[in-house]
Amino acid sequence: MINSANRASARARGAQPQHRSHDLAAKHLHWADSGRTKPVRRSVDLSPTYHLKLTQWCAETADVIGTARVTGQDVIRALVARLLMDESLARRIRDDLSMDI
Repeated sequence: MINSANRASARARGAQPQHRSHDLAAKHLHWADSGRTKPVRRSVDLSPTYHLKLTQWCAETADVIGTARVTGQDVIRALVARLLMDESLARRIRDDLSMDI
């Protein structure tokens, strides 16, 4: 878990509380550019272990970046945006998929 020293460090770096859940998708996935006015929902099934670890990671990350909450949806939106913008990451994901992880 994130300790008080890490929280103080985040504050010292100027991390401001933010409510970004809708900003991430709108900014990075360009809903307006696609002509759609409403996002399209995707679902994912996770193992109980991955679900727990993602939940813990989200709580720790919210603390580090100084926001009240980071959701799994926020993480998935950011991951998809990064995947679509970063060819190196896209290649690594393709490699992972070819190994059927």
